Amino acid sequence: MVEQLLNFLYHCWPSLALACLLAYLLGSVNSAIIVTRIISGRDIRDFGSGNAGATNVLRSQGVVPALITTAGDVGKSIGSVYLGGWLVEAMNPGFSGGELELAIIGKYAAGLCCILGHLFPIYFKFRGGKGVLATFGMILILDYRIALICLGVFIIVVAIFRMVSLGSICAALALPALTGLFSAYVDCRPPTNTLSSVILSTLIAATVILKHIPNIRRIINGTESKLGKKKEE
Repeated sequence: MVEQLLNFLYHCWPSLALACLLAYLLGSVNSAIIVTRIISGRDIRDFGSGNAGATNVLRSQGVVPALITTAGDVGKSIGSVYLGGWLVEAMNPGFSGGELELAIIGKYAAGLCCILGHLFPIYFKFRGGKGVLATFGMILILDYRIALICLGVFIIVVAIFRMVSLGSICAALALPALTGLFSAYVDCRPPTNTLSSVILSTLIAATVILKHIPNIRRIINGTESKLGKKKEE
């Protein structure tokens, strides 16, 4: 399995690198910052929690701007996934990777780089959002079943604890496990495909969780913002 992955990286790295670069640039287009500047002429990072994401837009700008932000975040991750899969397959038509499916690698890698662009946007001094919606959009295209289960985990946790951050963290933790479960035991994909999907989904989950470290500290200290409270800590 590992040999096939290394063989893929050796032969197909130019297409993978291009897919990752374009996905990062697309992910750097932060809808929250753009929408808020158009509406109020200010930077969303100067409002509330300072996070350039849909939740902060909802609390500071209203429902419609938040919906536009959501559509932008989900849309750019969906576009990145499609772009990554297409580029890797189109640029390596003669590659013999055994049981390795090129599109899977390209899609996950592009999705990850889109999320990184959202977190650290090159156009906005590398200060972006937390990548939750971008991650959801990516997983929705890769496997809608996993996306819906993760959404269910998010909703249940938020309903019980009233903390959006905790729901996001729990959903991210569930992602790699669900990816491995569906790939290996439900869809019965080849081991190499499962391994590559689990590795990349783990990196994606880790990226989202690391971005939530300040929230984790506040959750432990009992000071994290809860739904229904006016102040976001």
